[in-house]
Amino acid sequence: MLRRYARQLGICRQQEFRCQQAAAAKQIAATPLLLHNHQQLLISEFLPGGEPLTLTDSRLSLLADTLAILHNLRVQTPLLQPASYLRQLLAQGQQSTLQPAADLFAALQQCAEQLAGMATDLVLCHLDLHADNLLWNGNKIWLLDFEYSQLCDNSFDLAAIMLHFELTTAQQQRLLNQYSAQRRYPDRHTAERLAATLPQRLRLAKCLYSGFCWLWYQATPALHERANSWQQRLQQLLQSETTEPFR
Repeated sequence: MLRRYARQLGICRQQEFRCQQAAAAKQIAATPLLLHNHQQLLISEFLPGGEPLTLTDSRLSLLADTLAILHNLRVQTPLLQPASYLRQLLAQGQQSTLQPAADLFAALQQCAEQLAGMATDLVLCHLDLHADNLLWNGNKIWLLDFEYSQLCDNSFDLAAIMLHFELTTAQQQRLLNQYSAQRRYPDRHTAERLAATLPQRLRLAKCLYSGFCWLWYQATPALHERANSWQQRLQQLLQSETTEPFR
């Protein structure tokens, strides 16, 4: 597979190559073969006959297993700082068009502060898990495009799947149950402690991930319709007062 990429602020292609290489060793990504920064090319092993992932019950379980494998990897990467990343995205966008949403951005910063004060489950996250980056091929799920991958709380990848695939509450619970069964932790105490904070971390991660998408699309005039869609979703998440843990 040949991918020609544009230069993007804050994206390290060597890091992307390294993360994909680690995932490929566990057979959840195509093997990266060549990175040529001057020509802006990344060449990976070709996976014939693949298609964007559509979810069934069995594939949802397999997706949970695949995500657990990724999160069990140990790769040296930078740590995502959500508050800093929000400011970076805002700076890249058209700030004048965001002024009416200043309160929304402030709420996102509060979410980032709350998450920073919690015990987090720091793992190698993909951070862009929509259907086009999840390939169904040979009865397996393959992860594509690791350009945003870095160390982050595991709730961000879980939240991304729940949001992009619009999972029901029951589907979200099945995803979490299967994922938890496959994750490795140092000890039972750590596993129980992180499980206790996961509902709140997921609520915050859903808001923050929606904010990332909103601001990212807002920076591209041709994609403002998508930006508006994510902004509306973010507003709904922030306004929701439900006590259900995975809504």
